Amino acid sequence: MDNLSLIIAYRKSFDGAARVASSGSKLSLRNPLTNSSFFLTAIGKAEDAQVILENCLDKDTVYKFLRPWLGQGLFIAPLGLWKNHRRVLLPVFHNKVVEEYLQIISDQANILLERLAEESGKREFDVLRYITACTLDVVFDGRIKTVLDMLFGREIDFTDEQLREHIDSITIAGNDTTALVIAYTLVLLGIHQDAQERVFEEQQSIFKNSKQGATKEDLRCMNYLERVIKESMRLYTVVPIIARNVDKEIYLPHSKVTIPVGVGAVVGAFAIHRSVDEWGSNANEFDPDRFLPERSDNRHPAAFIPFSYGSRNCIGRNFGMLIMKSIISSIIRTYKIEANEVGPLKIEVLLFPIRGHQVKITKR
Repeated sequence: MDNLSLIIAYRKSFDGAARVASSGSKLSLRNPLTNSSFFLTAIGKAEDAQVILENCLDKDTVYKFLRPWLGQGLFIAPLGLWKNHRRVLLPVFHNKVVEEYLQIISDQANILLERLAEESGKREFDVLRYITACTLDVVFDGRIKTVLDMLFGREIDFTDEQLREHIDSITIAGNDTTALVIAYTLVLLGIHQDAQERVFEEQQSIFKNSKQGATKEDLRCMNYLERVIKESMRLYTVVPIIARNVDKEIYLPHSKVTIPVGVGAVVGAFAIHRSVDEWGSNANEFDPDRFLPERSDNRHPAAFIPFSYGSRNCIGRNFGMLIMKSIISSIIRTYKIEANEVGPLKIEVLLFPIRGHQVKITKR
């Protein structure tokens, strides 16, 4: 089976796994390599998700189709390799290292604003392609050299292949998810004009009429924008499922069932993020202020898992948030956004709107 056919076949597996009816239920799927059936346990409650994500750290075999691209990179590395390599890679994403990247983000955001000018005052367009180009340029404008410089000479003597696989994981897995979150957030701000106005007012309070790039102090002041981004990640979870291999017998406290060794567990992050039990009767509504501290204190820690949860969470989550806030800040200060709806969704490992991220923009 060629790689393209394998992707299509496994995509159907992911589509099936994403339809989580209830936590602890069993999904029957088909292995596209062997044409044999296999079973996954669906996890749709935060309490059960916490147990799986804290105790089952090995990625499930449904991710096998990514091996031709990511090899043994950090995203899908076997558990033993992941533990050793994550420890060495962690300094790459240290806050001080990330903060030094702010000027590069600002420079690329300015280029993005110039590119978006060709769409200003015209009809709807898919903003994702512009955002993806920008975030890729951010990653490749010095970040790769930084990664290589920090990895050479460390206690693990990485082979050329291992370096390539880790860089592919950082650029491919990290870039696509970051770009998607930015695009979804822009669409939601285009739909919810009141929220867009609040974001704009917050930016004005920080920058006045300046178009300069954000400093780390500026980013810390973007409290409402951060809540908007979190609400975007909750409603449109770009990694809608997280699949783990159960390597020891696990009891699910909410479902009151025991999962045997060798069964795959699929955590439905999208389902958890829209659960009425976790988020209340307005779980499907856009409400950034649900992330205010006073409304978050009693929330289950695994009710919000856009970066996964536990020790195998996303290593680049802080870097991703920094990029998202910086780029959205630049766009909102320059353009007013309009949008009608997100529309129907599809899963291609990541979550995409079928009609794209359609927005209209006009110069402020």
